[in-house]
Amino acid sequence: MRSFLMLLWGLLLSPRQAHGAGCSAVTSSFCQGLGYATTPHPTGAPGYSLQQAAQLVETACSPDVAALVCRVVVPECGSEEGSQKKPCRALCEKVKTDCESALKAKRLSWPTRLRCDALPESNCVQGPPASCQPITVPLCGDLSYTETVLPNLLGHATQEEARAALTTFWPLVQVGCSTQLKPFLCSVYTPKCVSGSPRPPCRAQCEQARSGCEALMKRFGSKWPEDLRCEKFTAESCEHIPGFGSTQPSACQRITVPLCSDLPYTDTVLPNVLGHKTQDAAGLEVFQFLPLVKVQCSPHLKPFLCSVYTPECVSGSPRPPCRTLCEHARSNCESLMNSLGFQWPDSLKCEAFDTESCEHYGVGRGGGVCEPITIPMCQGLAYNQTITPNLLGHTSQREAVVKMSLFNAMVQSMCSVDIRLFVCAVYAPQCSAGEVQRPCRSFCESAKRGCEGLMSSFGVSWPDELRCNSFPEDNCISEDSKPEMLYAEGLLAKLIAGGYSVGGKTLSLQTARLLLTLMDADKTGYLDTVEVFKLEHYVAVVRREYLESYEKRNPPSIPLTQMKKALREFELDDETFKVLWNENSSEGGIDYDKFVAVLAKLQILRGRFHANLLKLPCDCQVASFSFKQFMKSAII
Repeated sequence: MRSFLMLLWGLLLSPRQAHGAGCSAVTSSFCQGLGYATTPHPTGAPGYSLQQAAQLVETACSPDVAALVCRVVVPECGSEEGSQKKPCRALCEKVKTDCESALKAKRLSWPTRLRCDALPESNCVQGPPASCQPITVPLCGDLSYTETVLPNLLGHATQEEARAALTTFWPLVQVGCSTQLKPFLCSVYTPKCVSGSPRPPCRAQCEQARSGCEALMKRFGSKWPEDLRCEKFTAESCEHIPGFGSTQPSACQRITVPLCSDLPYTDTVLPNVLGHKTQDAAGLEVFQFLPLVKVQCSPHLKPFLCSVYTPECVSGSPRPPCRTLCEHARSNCESLMNSLGFQWPDSLKCEAFDTESCEHYGVGRGGGVCEPITIPMCQGLAYNQTITPNLLGHTSQREAVVKMSLFNAMVQSMCSVDIRLFVCAVYAPQCSAGEVQRPCRSFCESAKRGCEGLMSSFGVSWPDELRCNSFPEDNCISEDSKPEMLYAEGLLAKLIAGGYSVGGKTLSLQTARLLLTLMDADKTGYLDTVEVFKLEHYVAVVRREYLESYEKRNPPSIPLTQMKKALREFELDDETFKVLWNENSSEGGIDYDKFVAVLAKLQILRGRFHANLLKLPCDCQVASFSFKQFMKSAII
């Protein structure tokens, strides 16, 4: 019986067909209240007499006679496309047996076309819908609906059984881990009765309830029940629940909370685990932590807070916060908060979170935690996460940045293409999944070889703490493996990893090729360390200009008048600008990718014009071919 109920519920959960043009309302009085309201044959299916069907039903010779006869003679819409809405063979045989004597007494005959052996044995309707009953389960007594129908999805045949099973969730409902927990549970254990049928639970409501409560359950050694897996449900009935009307996944939205606007990710999704439905509400509450973030009591505080208030949007769902990240932030900041008369908020108790997503936040198996790089010299590298203590034992990035000041001039001089990367690999070492990545001995030797002479000219020796023989030869980052000799594909990957995107939209490979051409001073076809560094700075400046001036438009783009101003330095005439605009604009503006591409292209052309001027012989007559004419001929 239980397997049948689960099957029947699965059928109820499957998306219902829209009422097509061939469906009409069931008008026959003897077929009302059977759980469906439309039929393709309101006057009876071909070969059946509606009058004969009515006479058979009116005999009441079997409690199931109406369910059988109506679903055959006046079938539910869609039943001809599959067996799931047809009556079962067993039901037909039972009704035929029940009605045999009554039909003889009334001199009526069984419809000759109604052959039981032609009906399905499974995936079919067993009988009439159950009757609605008032809800008596205390937990669900104050819902927006007052009647339920059993058996429910989990096979409970009575409300008493459902009530007993629900008691295990009572503590979670009391602590309020999710506002959606109670209505979701009741939609499963005491589902709303609609025309004698249970309304299916809503998948989105399940996901919110689980997101809010699962971490707390794990804290006490419990798991979210397998019977309540959200994947089992659909969005069919979500439209009946306020706030869940859309059947589409929650839409990712650009982060607007100032504290969280410079994260490695740019999009969030709400509501968050604390129930904030808008970024305004989340931003208002997280603002109270700004002084703590400013004093840098913990490098993990800001990433943790943002993971709670503006969680990363992953395929329309929020990425859960990490318990270990919470614990590190709390251990470093709580004493300061207490000294100022504040306590760590109950809503952010680390026990409420789990460690499932911790690897994503850079937490290693040994407990090490990656943190964002804050040392200016080491920002914009191929990696953006480090770990403390570093390779020299400095316990914070603030301490490390003071100690590495000796190398500022060396890095600026570019005495070695490896110097900046090597110094950062020591003072702000790359962190991956909570584990430090050490530079190789050969990497050290390459950096030292290039810069030791310059250091000697200033009376400075290569530091003892950076003795190259102290670095490993295996399982390390070598100067050959550094991703700084980049072709267009690698350059694009680096820009994406570095967060040089806008609104979740990255630059295209075509634009990356233009950027490579722009910065490839030695015409090698790839960029070395210095060229990559300059390129990242260039893109960062252009991106900031775009964000500050144009990104707030809808859709985000640069309008024609603003584009003219932005390109004023290139001396384009109206005809040339018009061609450029028509090639790159869409929906009345030029987007971020096209903006970067256009600027790069024009600067490449300008560079080539001036380079060719320099090649003219000193005694020649300079042609009257102006820069404006050159740009026009190149573009048009």
